Amino acid sequence: MNDPYLALGIASDADDAVIHAAYLAAIKACPPERDLQRFQTVRAAYELIRTRKDRLAHELFDTSLPTVTELLERAAPLQQPADRPGQALFAALLRGES
Repeated sequence: MNDPYLALGIASDADDAVIHAAYLAAIKACPPERDLQRFQTVRAAYELIRTRKDRLAHELFDTSLPTVTELLERAAPLQQPADRPGQALFAALLRGES
């Protein structure tokens, strides 16, 4: 599963109200008649993190591997524009360090 916070376009420290508002905005922007796959992605992301208990369970028990895109998005703020991410940076990101 991709990062549910990224799918909803919110920070990982968002509270219930922010998550719910982002979910409603995303659903309004992409109804199932227009883009079913995006709708399902947003719905699944919301169901994973909609309450504090759900967010804690996701954080503790999510064992899915990050995609290359997610790794590059995480690495973008950590590197200078001219620098290329090295092996140590990707190893740190895979361990969950920011």
